[in-house]
Amino acid sequence: MQVNDREVRAGQGWLARIVRMMSNAAPRRSLILLAVLVAATACAANAQTLIGTPGAGWQTWSVTPISSDQPNLNDNGSPWWDLQWRATSGSYGGTGADKNPGFCITSTGDCVGMGSQAFAPGALPFWGMHYDNVGDTEGIRDDKVYFHSNGASLVATLYLNATANPSEVNDFGWFETNSTGTLSGKKHKLFSGTGINYDQIPTATGTTVIFKPTAYFGYYYSDVSEPACPDGTDTTYPDGVHPCADPTAVTHGCYANSIFLLNDQRCTEVGGGQGDHDFVVFSKGGANPTFWVAGEDPSDCKSNDGDCNLTLVRVAALPKL
Repeated sequence: MQVNDREVRAGQGWLARIVRMMSNAAPRRSLILLAVLVAATACAANAQTLIGTPGAGWQTWSVTPISSDQPNLNDNGSPWWDLQWRATSGSYGGTGADKNPGFCITSTGDCVGMGSQAFAPGALPFWGMHYDNVGDTEGIRDDKVYFHSNGASLVATLYLNATANPSEVNDFGWFETNSTGTLSGKKHKLFSGTGINYDQIPTATGTTVIFKPTAYFGYYYSDVSEPACPDGTDTTYPDGVHPCADPTAVTHGCYANSIFLLNDQRCTEVGGGQGDHDFVVFSKGGANPTFWVAGEDPSDCKSNDGDCNLTLVRVAALPKL
């Protein structure tokens, strides 16, 4: 699978640039710029629309002011992403940590590294099957989550790329699919990790990337710690000596997709024995929603895969000025 790494990277966010323009302009001109910005944002409405399985939808949940008392964040597996991390540094093992996507997006528990509540968006609705936030039950993952684009450019910002093992940071990007979400097409890397050979410098958090996806697309990450053959199968099979059909084949970190049904074998519990590597999508709704896309490696990393990677990316529409 070819991976394209030629997205446009911005040194600072588009919003910061626009605000700077407005602050330097005369009062009358500032009003004109503001009107243009509002109009441009309206034109970008529905730039990205989530598509999921019938029966799934946006589920609400909450956090409390006291970080240690969280009825909806208690590592009980409801929703599916509310499971415990493993805290360690430099090696596998270690004690448990409250660092799943829910803790990180609300800057609670052991995940306050996003820079305080000023940057964490809070308890945004997540996409999944029905969740009872009063009884803290249900909340099963939707295995088919992808997006439709109206052709507008999008802005992706890397907010978090955490790992319990600093030498194993995941790559993150988007992939092309079709209208039915059954195609695992060309991949486009947005943010780099350490690479399967641990020879890359990970992209710095806060980096902004402008990209224009195809009409239908999903998100992926590459688990650099779980090598997979070109066809996505586990490199330890069939005999561990010549693991791939082509012994000279170049392996890659197994691909986990927002369309879980398209995951590489190695990135699933059934196929690789390392837990289900999956995604959680949170939404700040409205006519033109902003999505917070979390790739978790895997959801139950404390019990399955000790490196416990979590990548959190904010994706919004780019105003057409």
